[in-house]
Amino acid sequence: MWKQIILRNGGVLTNALNISCLSKVTDGFTQGQIVKVIKEVLTDRRVRQQSHKPLTAVEFITMMTSMSPVYKEEEESFKNWYAKTPLGKKRMLSLTIGGNKEKEKEKGKKKGKKGKKKK
Repeated sequence: MWKQIILRNGGVLTNALNISCLSKVTDGFTQGQIVKVIKEVLTDRRVRQQSHKPLTAVEFITMMTSMSPVYKEEEESFKNWYAKTPLGKKRMLSLTIGGNKEKEKEKGKKKGKKGKKKK
């Protein structure tokens, strides 16, 4: 992700920029936060300076220090809450192997009820 967004914003990848380090350091940050940092670092002026002064990981990490990551506890709390919502329940059902079979059974029952005539 780092590589793609840096390239899209006019950045040039060199050996001076340690993408692996950036990925490890920014574990827990959202994609939106990472995009914001890249856009803040890659100003028009900084893009023009790349030929003389290559990008480094420190530039991006310095910008990240003002942001708070999403901690594992927060992420788990969100996942637990989401699993209780109707949309979360539906998603979990669709992800389970048995969920697809149950849906097929329900469809079959509905079709069977429509086809039967009352006496």
